[in-house]
Order: sequence, then structure tokens, then C-alpha cells
Amino acid sequence: MTPYLNPATSADRRYNSAHRATRNVVELTFGLLKSRFRCIHKSGGALQYSPDTTCRIVATCAILHNIATTRGIPVEISEPDSDEDDDPIPPLQPADRTIAAEGRQRRADITHNHFRCKL
Repeated sequence: MTPYLNPATSADRRYNSAHRATRNVVELTFGLLKSRFRCIHKSGGALQYSPDTTCRIVATCAILHNIATTRGIPVEISEPDSDEDDDPIPPLQPADRTIAAEGRQRRADITHNHFRCKL
């Protein structure tokens, strides 16, 4: 999901606010995981596995992080990655345009169902 570029309604603005807050939590979480487990940090290269295997690796890192946190093992916080979002975004292909349209419709549905004012 992406935020609205030009939110037109109060529901759109509430969606953007919730999106921003959620993204902050997710980014912080990934930052902690990358600090503790260098295997998923970009400086070590990309994970050269299928998406399914990569998801399992990240989930395992999250479980191990929770165990370490419970046992009081500190995380060495590294500097934030400044270049992680600098990767060029390739132009949308026809199939991607269909997926993007479906994504916009789903976002509109979420906004309508969860962020509009109810009387």
C-alpha cells in the first residue's frame, strides 16, 4: 500500500497518517533486525534466495531477536542506511499497471471502510 499523493478527503488524510505511523514502526523494526543480524543488512549483499526462503530467514531473525530481547541481550545500533531507497525504480510494465490499479482500488476500499467518518 502507498499513501495518497494528494489526499482529497479527511479519510484520505487519516489513511495517510495511519500509513506513516505504521511505516515508521516497520522501518524501526527492520532497522533493529538488520543491526542484530548482518546477514539481512544490505552491506552484506542481498539475500540470494527465493522470496519464500527470504521470508523464512527474516521471520527466523525476528524470532531470534525476540528471544535475545527477552534474555536482555542488547542490540548494537548502527547508523541508518542512507542509500537504501536510492535504488532506481523501474518503469511499470503492462502487468504491473494492472496490479497497480488493483492496489489503488484496494487502498480506496480500505480508506472507505476504515477511515471515513461514520454518522
